[in-house]
Amino acid sequence: MKTTLLALLAASWPGLAAAQASTAPAGGGFPTEVEIKAAGGVSKLNAVKPPLTIEVDPFETIRPSLEPDQSLLLAVSPLTVSWRRTHPELLQNPRAIQPWRLTFSQRPGIAFRVRDQLFVILGRKLEPKEAKRYAWNLTIADEEGRVFHHYEGSSDPPDELIWSGQNDQGEWIKAGRSYSAVYTFTDENGSPHTSVGKPLLYKGIVHQEDTGLHITLDSSALFGSTKTGTEIAPGAGEDLLRSAADLIKRRFSGIPVAVRVFANTKELADAQAAAVQTVLIAQLMTMSKNVAAEGARAAFSDQRVEIVLLNR
Repeated sequence: MKTTLLALLAASWPGLAAAQASTAPAGGGFPTEVEIKAAGGVSKLNAVKPPLTIEVDPFETIRPSLEPDQSLLLAVSPLTVSWRRTHPELLQNPRAIQPWRLTFSQRPGIAFRVRDQLFVILGRKLEPKEAKRYAWNLTIADEEGRVFHHYEGSSDPPDELIWSGQNDQGEWIKAGRSYSAVYTFTDENGSPHTSVGKPLLYKGIVHQEDTGLHITLDSSALFGSTKTGTEIAPGAGEDLLRSAADLIKRRFSGIPVAVRVFANTKELADAQAAAVQTVLIAQLMTMSKNVAAEGARAAFSDQRVEIVLLNR
């Protein structure tokens, strides 16, 4: 029986057959017994449970207050929600007023610092009593050198002189045209002292007339140096027209507008007027019937764009 069991084990485990062969006696007979032992010791059974380990955060109750406010790291802060409800979402939206565009001064008139100009000519600052001894005159000349307007005084040059931009004949200075301010001071001995101030050149001029408020714009800025374009020039032209639209939205919203363009030909003037009309309708958010447009032929020096607000 023992021999049969060993034979069966040898059949299922080849290593046992080799071990049996090595332990079999040389003269035959029963082989020696083979002991099979398990590797390692056998653990004893016991009823002791391992300790229960639970990880606990001692700062669990205050952990949320230690974390940064994620809402402050968003691209759009919740603090701007109330602002966005009443304002356009994009700051560059052409319908939004952009106060950094300063084509038109908030201060009416053109300021001349007459007394300061006397100090510049003499190279020193005078005491008030000494400055009163100088007669003075200020001449505004156009591009052809013709006198457009004139001021003068027998003594005491003014610290500041404000000019509306209109001469005694009722003419207004024109946008895009250059004017020069010529200062002349005469001392007690009759010696003249003359200087020319910085050129007066404006892309846009605003003035009130009987027919309404006129916003005159330089055609060369809107349609190129030759004034022959039919689309608003990108960059300077778009900025100038947007500044005019912002002025209307700030102070004259809801007033009917008439666009009058003077160009080389009637056809070109009509095309330019239509381009200005389209932009104003979009930026003023009004209907086309509230912005009329017409064109007329004019000489190069008189070519311009006039936006007339019918407030009279």
